[in-house]
Amino acid sequence: MPLADARLFHVNVNCASLERSRRFYADGLGFEIGAHTAPESAQPGDAFGLERARWDASIMLGRQGYEGGAIDLLEWHEPGPIGTPPAHITECGLQRLGVRVPDLDEALARIAALGGRAWSDPLTHNANGHDIRIVMAEDPDGIAIELVEGGETTVSFVAIACHDLDHSLAFYESLGFREVARYASDNADGTHLRVDGPVAMVEVVLTAPGGGDALVILVGFRVPAPELLPPRAANTVGMWRAAFLVGDLPAATTALAREGIATISAPVSMEMGAGLPELRFVCFRGPDGEVIELIEQPRV
Repeated sequence: MPLADARLFHVNVNCASLERSRRFYADGLGFEIGAHTAPESAQPGDAFGLERARWDASIMLGRQGYEGGAIDLLEWHEPGPIGTPPAHITECGLQRLGVRVPDLDEALARIAALGGRAWSDPLTHNANGHDIRIVMAEDPDGIAIELVEGGETTVSFVAIACHDLDHSLAFYESLGFREVARYASDNADGTHLRVDGPVAMVEVVLTAPGGGDALVILVGFRVPAPELLPPRAANTVGMWRAAFLVGDLPAATTALAREGIATISAPVSMEMGAGLPELRFVCFRGPDGEVIELIEQPRV
């Protein structure tokens, strides 16, 4: 089990304007700024597959703080941001970010005033015998967010659209992820997902090897067919990586190599900005082009 102690730390969201997106996630959804990472100068960008790397970012926290998963809201400076988020929810890779909010209607009213919008009216979904209200929405850059009503503001999950669900599930299970639930849905009308026509899919809910409340969901589409596109560059607007904390980065990297999983670079240490410790991490791609980051737990 290569990632025996890994737990979801944050989901990276590349934005075109950090100030605009920070207002959206703070004033619209109720997140708070936990840290500000802004290296003073560019550093080698090998870990991201880039020549150089400099950014300005805010780590946005829900009510559970770092224990509940966070959003790494990041504006690239060197190189600057490029591109747009996936145009369709069927595009393989990081698909949508799940966010729990106390009051769905209030959240929708706030995000509408801050550059976001809902894709449809809220729906009632039955999960394990309990009815919950959900809606697909997007942030000011068009990044897909599923808002889930109930409980304090927190990151609930990150979803990955899969080209071959069984293959992707086997990959994550080989890393130590564990299936905890599975849902199949078949809708004649996919408007709520911005799909023309029917939608049929299976969602497999995984918990990280090290536990934690924030989950990973693998999504396998039967109708329409999933779209496997070339990998996205690290500075593309949208979600690019999901970061997991590990206690021993060299051991985890060695274990990945034993599984035949190549990393984008060797583990690196990078400055995070004034007053913050350097972080040591490594990135690798999953089977659907999504990027997984392993961050070594900082020594306090």
